[in-house]
Amino acid sequence: MKPLQGVDTHAHVFSATAPPVAGARYRPAYAATLEDWRSRWAAAGITHGVVVQVSFYGTDNTEVLAAVASDPSRLRGVAIVEPSIDDRELARLDGGGIRAIRLNLKSVADYAIYGAGAWKALYRCIHARGWHVEVYVDVGRLPEIAPAFADTPVGVVFDHFGNPGATPEAVDRTFASVAALAKEREVFAKLSAPYRLGGANPAGLAARWLEAVGPRNLLWGSDWPWTNFETVQDYGRLRAMLDDWAPATLRPAILWDNAARLYGFD
Repeated sequence: MKPLQGVDTHAHVFSATAPPVAGARYRPAYAATLEDWRSRWAAAGITHGVVVQVSFYGTDNTEVLAAVASDPSRLRGVAIVEPSIDDRELARLDGGGIRAIRLNLKSVADYAIYGAGAWKALYRCIHARGWHVEVYVDVGRLPEIAPAFADTPVGVVFDHFGNPGATPEAVDRTFASVAALAKEREVFAKLSAPYRLGGANPAGLAARWLEAVGPRNLLWGSDWPWTNFETVQDYGRLRAMLDDWAPATLRPAILWDNAARLYGFD
């Protein structure tokens, strides 16, 4: 029998010394090392991981690429790029284990720019490579970014439950947008960072996502090292929360099958 495997689809790795991009809203004073993150895997049943570029490094994906290169069979990366990126650079990133781009929209005022022609061209280009887009939206703003992907086939992954907000009205608006978006492409959700939900019930949101996109399109992520929440989180406890959000019959898909398919793990 093949041993059980699991993927942590959302973690960040960074040094304490690399300079942040101009205008970064936050830059931790500590290092988040690959070794520290991976030391937590075994006890939680995790065997593979996805390193997501931090916003404070901007489009300098050096540390993500270095992390993935250290164990390319078990690690993949998510990059931040400009819409003007050329095919040669995309090919370089692809060769380095990058499988998605990230839009961190937490502090962005106008989401409409991400539906402009240059971005749509990029979405089509990365889709042709088998990549997808990962999106982190500010609370309740998923419906604002959904139109950006219209007329493109690119798959979309929403970080941190899609951050819909805590009111029933906001949640309903979010999932109406998810339903419309999922008619034209694959839509995934990372069941991650419940502490960033502003009081929303993660178990209830997990149930809504399961209804909206089905068990093949749910992922789990730790959000390690939990920036701004470092002292109140525990890796094993966050993994165990999934047991409360999803029945045992669905957890192998959420922890392994879906991520292996999306990021290309064997």
